[in-house]
Amino acid sequence: MSTKLRSLCLVAAVTAGTVSVTGAASAADPACGPVAHVFTMQADGDLWLYEHSAPTSGGFAWAGARQVGWGWGGKTFAGQDGRVYNITTGGELRRLRYNGSGWDTFPGGGQFQTIGWGWQKFVEPANRAKITVDADGSFYTLEGDQLRWWRYDEQTGAWAPGSGRVLDVGWGRFDLIAASGNGGLQARDASGALHRFRYHAETERFVTFDVVPAAGWQGRGTLFSPGGDLYYSVRPDTGELRWNQFTEDAGWRAGTGSVIGTGWGTDVDVTATTTDCSIGLPGPAPAEWLGAGDGASHVADLASGGRYVVSPVYREGLVSDWFDPVARNWRTTMETNGYDDTRTPIVDAAAGTVTFGARGSAGIDLVTLRGGDWQARTIVSLRGAMSSTPSVVRRSDGTLVVYSLASAGNGVGHLYTREQLPGGDFLAWRRFGDPALDYGNVSAITRGDQTTVLATDQAHVAHAFRHAPGTVPVPAGDLAGRSVLGPMTPVLDSNGTILVFAVLRTDDGIRIVHVRREKADRSGFEDTWQSLGEFGRRGVMTEPVSALLLPNGTVAVSVPADGKPYVTTSKGPGSTEFAFPWTPVEVPKGAWFSEPTALALSRNGEVLLSAVSYSSRHVFTAPVPADPATPLRFTGGPIRGY
Repeated sequence: MSTKLRSLCLVAAVTAGTVSVTGAASAADPACGPVAHVFTMQADGDLWLYEHSAPTSGGFAWAGARQVGWGWGGKTFAGQDGRVYNITTGGELRRLRYNGSGWDTFPGGGQFQTIGWGWQKFVEPANRAKITVDADGSFYTLEGDQLRWWRYDEQTGAWAPGSGRVLDVGWGRFDLIAASGNGGLQARDASGALHRFRYHAETERFVTFDVVPAAGWQGRGTLFSPGGDLYYSVRPDTGELRWNQFTEDAGWRAGTGSVIGTGWGTDVDVTATTTDCSIGLPGPAPAEWLGAGDGASHVADLASGGRYVVSPVYREGLVSDWFDPVARNWRTTMETNGYDDTRTPIVDAAAGTVTFGARGSAGIDLVTLRGGDWQARTIVSLRGAMSSTPSVVRRSDGTLVVYSLASAGNGVGHLYTREQLPGGDFLAWRRFGDPALDYGNVSAITRGDQTTVLATDQAHVAHAFRHAPGTVPVPAGDLAGRSVLGPMTPVLDSNGTILVFAVLRTDDGIRIVHVRREKADRSGFEDTWQSLGEFGRRGVMTEPVSALLLPNGTVAVSVPADGKPYVTTSKGPGSTEFAFPWTPVEVPKGAWFSEPTALALSRNGEVLLSAVSYSSRHVFTAPVPADPATPLRFTGGPIRGY
């Protein structure tokens, strides 16, 4: 509409005063400055600033309007503290700042600073609503199927590390995003419904994910925010400017919003400074200690002839030892108190790498060891503020998926996952499972691109989930019937069927290894646990169980009992019956093994069993018999004296 007509509306609005929206008050009301600064870029290139004087209540009240620019084009959108961004038709991303009386002058005398190139897609009509800036300066963009995050560091004059990373996939169903402070985002689908997300940049995880309130606020027009989870929308059919408020507990304050202006339908862009209002929203709970790794010493054989042993050692943290195939000796290549435990590592024998997840001071790290050279290691920080040692698996396409627990407060654990894209980026952490449950003891196994995730709850009930790439893990039933102690161990048998091993306690308190088999149609798991037999009255000393598919098609299982590693194997390929009594591994005199053991295959196809006695790392080796009826016979001892 014309400047004159809008000015008349402003006068009328000021005379009318503030008209508050009726409805229930929010549990946490936003705090706003005197006005919300609304910028409009008009078709003739004029840029106007309008000051809404009732942003908290949604009243029809305006403090004034003035023209602040001429000759504008492309795409215009606002950010924090007076920052206004413009993308030219040539794709140049410019940063400006309106200080209340005029535009800041940058070094060199110009009133804008170019901070990027190649952004022209957001000038196109189909993409104009697919870029937004939050109150902390974070840019969010919708690009095809992906939601991306960016941040420009004004101190260094460069984009911050990680800018452009993909936070999530599956966003091709949305045609608009709008940020509202604290990482809050609204995304609009094809029906006009608005979906709530909230991203926490410091921990790189979604705090709220894809929530659509029962009482929605739909629309086909523009959507923008002055911060504080307050929103403005321009209806293209009526030209009305409407106000609304969103809260994560109740949803939208009014089903249709509140009309705070008319005649706004002809502007090319309408946007607001994103820090004019704010609201305190809870972030992730502080990390607690909710779950360790498996406590085992893991051995990894590489094609070069080198061998790693990665072990948690009392008062030393996580230690890696390397067998040098040239010097024919062992040496310690990592000794750090920064990590306390791990789980089964990902071994790439041909590449000479061993990758494992560990919980560090900033969250979850992925550590890759290479060729015995500690200086050649790489560490990828996945942050997350997680509260347990992660389980890491590799899909058939080579990408990694990480599962862990995060605290929901008061010692309650929630399940989270973070998955890698084929290009190497990791998506943001996402919660899965029932938010009413307190989970623990996460483990996982992949079959092709699908991952099966296992976890126990506070009642020691075992739960299963299936996870396909780019989705949230979905429940796949419970492994009910008995209380499960500690983490479960999944393994694929020779038919590709998942076997789950766990330690259960008998009625008289004896800890016994049990197995549960996946159903033939892979729709879930069989109804009962099968015992692998007792060790006598003492039972298993600790959990989890270690299990491994052998080249002859049988499955080997190992646990510590009576101070020694014990091993048994299945009767044959695909069988859940076990052929031999639990057989102890012969160990050096004076050694005592009470920590979990770990099985692996050597580069020559032999079985490796790693175990720890009084901080001394041991490795035992057994050839795999061609006849499954022949039991495994291990020999070995400490890798060196300690």
